[in-house]
Amino acid sequence: MKTITSKASLSPVISQLSHYSGNGNVNDFWKTLNTDILQHKVKFPILEHVAMEINRMLDREQENHLLDQIAKTKHMSGYPVIGKLIQLRLDEGLKTQYDLAIEHIVQGNEWYVCDIISERVLGEGTLEDFDTSLNLMKDMGNHGNLWIERSIGIATHYATKKKLPKEQVEQLLLLMIEHAWKTQYFTKKGIGWAGKTIGKYHPDLIHKHVDLMRSTKLSRWFISKVNIGLSMAKAEPFLYE
Repeated sequence: MKTITSKASLSPVISQLSHYSGNGNVNDFWKTLNTDILQHKVKFPILEHVAMEINRMLDREQENHLLDQIAKTKHMSGYPVIGKLIQLRLDEGLKTQYDLAIEHIVQGNEWYVCDIISERVLGEGTLEDFDTSLNLMKDMGNHGNLWIERSIGIATHYATKKKLPKEQVEQLLLLMIEHAWKTQYFTKKGIGWAGKTIGKYHPDLIHKHVDLMRSTKLSRWFISKVNIGLSMAKAEPFLYE
C-alpha cells in the first residue's frame, strides 16, 4: 500500500483512465482505478479530484456501475469518490441523490462511511437547497437505521461549519433537539457533534432555546457536547434542570 499525497503523482494514472474510457475499455478502467488508486492511502481532496475526473470521462450508466463496483470493495479510499460523484449530481434534485447516498451509507455499514458520504452529499445539499434538505433530513431522523439517523448530525455539523446562515442553523438546531434524547452510541455522537458545532459558532441560538431544551428529554451526551461548544465560544454554559 502506498501513500498518495499529490495530484501530480496521479497524472499518469488519470491519463490512463482517460485512454481506457475513450476506448470503452471498462475492464481495464476499473482494474487501473482499483489497483493504482483505491487500494492505497490517498488524501481525501485528491480522491475528490479523481472523482471529478471520472465524472468527465464516464456517462451516467457507466458511472452508476462504477459506484457499485467501488462500494463492493469497501476500500476506505472509495468512499470520498462515491460521495463526490453523488455530490456532483445534486443540481439534478436532492431527493434522488439523498436516496442514493442513504443506500451507500447503509451498505457501507461503518461510521466513517456515514461521515464521509454525509458531509459530501447531505452537508453540501443543505448548503445548496436548504428547504428541500431540511424536509428530507426530518424523515431521515426517523429512518430506523442508526447510520442514517447519525447522518443528519454530520450534515448539520458540516453545513454550520461552512457558514450556513444563522436562521437556517436555528432550524437545524431544533431538529437536533428533537433527536437529542437518543442514546445509541453512534447516533448520539453524530447528534452531539452537531450540538457542539452550533454551540461553538452560534452560542446565542443555544441560549435562545434554553427553555425548550430544558423542557425536552436530552441525553447527557448531547448536553455535554453543547457545553463543550459553548466553552469554545467563551459563552455561559447550558444548565439542564
